[in-house]
Amino acid sequence: MNQKAQLPPIPKENKFKQALSLGIGIWDYFDEKQKELGDTYTLTFPGQGPMVWTSDPKMIQDILKLQRHQIDGSLVQLPFDLGESNLVFANNKEHENARKLVIPQFAGNILKKRADMMAKITNEHIDSWSVGDTFDAPRLIGDITMDITCATLFDLHSGERKDRYKELMLAWIMEANSDINFTLASFVGATRFRRFLNKQYMRRSRQGKMGNGKKGLLPWKRGVDLKVQLATLLREDIRDIRARDDETESHTLSFLARTRDPDGNLLDEEKVISEVYGLMIGGHETSAATTAWLMIWMLQKPEVYKKMRDEVVAFIQQEGEHDPLKTSELPYVTACLNESQRITPSAPGFIRWLREDTQIGDWLIPGGTAVLPNIYSTHRRKDIYGEDALEYKPERWITKTGGQKSFKPNQFMPFGGGRRACVGMGQAKQQMRIIFSEFARRVDFTSEFVGTTGMPKSRLVGGQVEPKDGVPVTVTAIREEDYGRQASVSAA
Repeated sequence: MNQKAQLPPIPKENKFKQALSLGIGIWDYFDEKQKELGDTYTLTFPGQGPMVWTSDPKMIQDILKLQRHQIDGSLVQLPFDLGESNLVFANNKEHENARKLVIPQFAGNILKKRADMMAKITNEHIDSWSVGDTFDAPRLIGDITMDITCATLFDLHSGERKDRYKELMLAWIMEANSDINFTLASFVGATRFRRFLNKQYMRRSRQGKMGNGKKGLLPWKRGVDLKVQLATLLREDIRDIRARDDETESHTLSFLARTRDPDGNLLDEEKVISEVYGLMIGGHETSAATTAWLMIWMLQKPEVYKKMRDEVVAFIQQEGEHDPLKTSELPYVTACLNESQRITPSAPGFIRWLREDTQIGDWLIPGGTAVLPNIYSTHRRKDIYGEDALEYKPERWITKTGGQKSFKPNQFMPFGGGRRACVGMGQAKQQMRIIFSEFARRVDFTSEFVGTTGMPKSRLVGGQVEPKDGVPVTVTAIREEDYGRQASVSAA
């Protein structure tokens, strides 16, 4: 008898409550559904098809093996307007070509060359602080990563144009991910809302109406204003790049602007702009959210933060120089980030929309359904990570010989996996490790989280999970920029 396609169990609450529960308190909701329905369940939101979430490693392995013809990227439920030509929405050969275009900008020698720049920008921020300064950690780190984005995307390190890009990018990201826009998308469907925003943006761009960037009667008005204004800057730079056609330029916008399609034509301007928007929001929000949780762990476990600093300083003294790239790849520095991404991942899951009925584990999932590995629940499985899976323990990532331990792709997946894994994960990991290795080397913080053991309520912002009320930190010590290079250092 042939198996009939069917959905795993669905929660009793209505679609609107399910959608809103993934906005505020998403981790609590996952824990609740895990206890109520098991490893695999179906969430149903307004205006879109059903979504099957799973923490079953066998099902996740099947999801990672899905072929291009089995999934439809155009149905990805992102509520903010990246532009419909962004690679995340592409299918088949178009998607493959788009990834081949973008990935080289975030791998290999290019990343190595960017390491010194990332450390320089981080230290410039540290040098601007004073003991007693108070910050919100995700916004503080987001400010650093935005400077890194300006350098890598546009080759802008200072000046009015860099300041204007940064101002518009930060404002658009916060507006696009506002609670009101998330709520609207939850009620009408994320894809429908995103495509509506894109139509508004395209119409306004054609008309040259940039708006004033202020709030209006329509809740999406300011976000569209900001996107039109930012895209205007991008078009100006794309045209300047194409006019000078300088092959020695290595920043990402220049690379994309000068790239030609298989027929020899320059990429459409909107295609270039769309890819830039994806890289911009991915590089900023992923790092801000991820390192917010890492900051909490370091505040709660000062002995871990000190051990990270000791490793960094000892390696610098051993090498006789400070190489930010080598330092950021040290086993304990890497383990601290991995463990934070394991137990408090910023991405709740990654999505694949099925074109047809598909066998996933023991379930035949109907076509038109999305399947999502539940990163949070999977990373907390005791059958994978042991009885201490709910403890923050960087040592689980260190082998007996002091090397770096790894887990299987269906067990640890903070950046997704398979053919649609995050294209910028190489740069994201590098910049987060560099930022925190420099923090550990030079700065001490205090916060309300010192002496605590629980995690704050979680909130979904731009597809990433952040602490609901931020992470307030106060600077208590700043060591000199060359700390660690001296022949000897104190036990500070």
